[in-house]
Order: sequence, then structure tokens, then C-alpha cells
Amino acid sequence: MTTRPLARLALVAPLVAVLPACGDGGTGGQRLTPTQVQGVYSVCSLKFTPAQSAFPVADLLATVVNTTPPAPKQPPSLTLSGQSNAYQLIYTRRSDNFLQQLTGGTDLRSQQVAIDFPDEDDSEIVRELLLPSVLAFDFADNPRRLSSAGSLTYSVRRGDYARAAGISEQGLADRIEGSLTATFTTGTCP
Repeated sequence: MTTRPLARLALVAPLVAVLPACGDGGTGGQRLTPTQVQGVYSVCSLKFTPAQSAFPVADLLATVVNTTPPAPKQPPSLTLSGQSNAYQLIYTRRSDNFLQQLTGGTDLRSQQVAIDFPDEDDSEIVRELLLPSVLAFDFADNPRRLSSAGSLTYSVRRGDYARAAGISEQGLADRIEGSLTATFTTGTCP
């Protein structure tokens, strides 16, 4: 009699092990697809807000990114692939008008698009835009819009923050805690 329950357990155990992998990561809904989110999104806002309220907000579109680059360069944009979970972020650096490009993967959730950025040690772009390792955006359709809530707190290097905020490094700690708020849209920026 003990062999029959063990045999059933042997059949059921692999099915139970697969069930969590079939879920949507606990988001409670069906995941977005690359086709639903695909498009070229204009960069409408990109700001790093320090946790220390005495420090100024770094408006990256005013200090780092050239929002109206010389022709034939295009304005800053985020392109989401319709074929795979991938992105391309491009912009022209304000200081030297060099085109910058960053590519990587996305994680599509039920109402969010999470973008994976390289480690700050591996990317000058991540450092100068004060980007976290992952940034989750709420997705809205018609027009397609990505908005970050700015709830993730992380730290950036003192020098990178000071350059982006247009202030001196003097008196700043080695790392500056804060959060990034950003808005991207396929329509007109508000």
C-alpha cells in the first residue's frame, strides 16, 4: 500500500514544481507583451531627487541631455522592441553633442515595464544619467506612456550627482541616496 501513494506523489511533484513558473510573478494579471508596449517613446522628464531635501533635484534633461540636438541627430528617445524584451535608449550629450546609446532587456509585468540597466561600473551612460540597476514604469495605453513613481531609493556616486545637479562636490558624502522619476510617451509630452 505504501508504494501506490509514493507513485502518485512521484507523478504530482513535477506538476507542483512547475506551477509557480507558470504564474505572472505575483502581479495578479496577465503580463504585457512586447507587441503591446512596442514603440519609440519621447523622453518627457528625467529627474533624480535626493533623499536629503537640502540637495537640489538633478533635472537630467536640463543638465546632461541635449533635448534639441543639431541635425541629423534625433531628440532623446527610448525604443521598446515589438519582437523581444529589449530596449534602446539614445540621446545626445549636452556637453559635447556626442550621441549616446544604451541597450538591454526589459521585464514585462501585468501593468509595468521594468528596464534593466548595466551596473554603474560598466556604463558611463548609467553614471551620467544617475540610473538605478532596474527601473519599473507604470504602463498606460493610447498614447503609450511609461511613468516611474520614483519610489525606489538607491545611491549614486557623489561626482556623478554633482555634475548632473550643477553643484560642487565639496561637502557631499561619497554616495548620494535618492530616486529617479521619469516619463516617456509615444504621444506629445505634456
